[in-house]
Amino acid sequence: SLQYGTQFGGFINFRFKKGPADKKIQLTSRQTYGSFGLFNSFNSIGGTVKKINYYAFYQYKQGNGFRPNSQFNMHTAHASVNYQVNSTLKITGEYTFMSYLAKQPGGLTDKMFYDDPTQSIRDRNWFKVNWNLFSLIFDWKLTDKTRLSWTNFGLVAERLSLGVLGQINRPDPMLDRDLLSDQYRNFGSE
Repeated sequence: SLQYGTQFGGFINFRFKKGPADKKIQLTSRQTYGSFGLFNSFNSIGGTVKKINYYAFYQYKQGNGFRPNSQFNMHTAHASVNYQVNSTLKITGEYTFMSYLAKQPGGLTDKMFYDDPTQSIRDRNWFKVNWNLFSLIFDWKLTDKTRLSWTNFGLVAERLSLGVLGQINRPDPMLDRDLLSDQYRNFGSE
């Protein structure tokens, strides 16, 4: 019941389905193991009780890349509640949380890649992201031909990058690392 685009290494683009309309409760649990220490646990609950449709999930993922100094763990959670006030008005509240920490092996020059694409010369580079997305949506059916949707949304997030972020053809001097820190606070209504 979850559909998503890029899930690691960039922005996350989620599209969620509602809980089932014909069941009060539905549980889903999937556990996956893979190469390079991959473990993925996805657990969800959803359903409809009278005028309320709900859906929530939690996903944990961890693994090691095929290169040294590449590992990650990720937590993602989402909750959505739809309340059908009457035949013309529905109110939806949603919250999404995502956090991941990745150890990054650093890039390679062309020569390094041709010599050994599995090597890593960075062992102190880290990337961390925390996202909190929320929305409150009002959907009104004014007439058979007119609908009004009012969406209020926000993002509270941070991104941290710690490591030797200079040119990759220079070895890590084992001195102080660079820290890049970004804070995001976006709110809107449309």
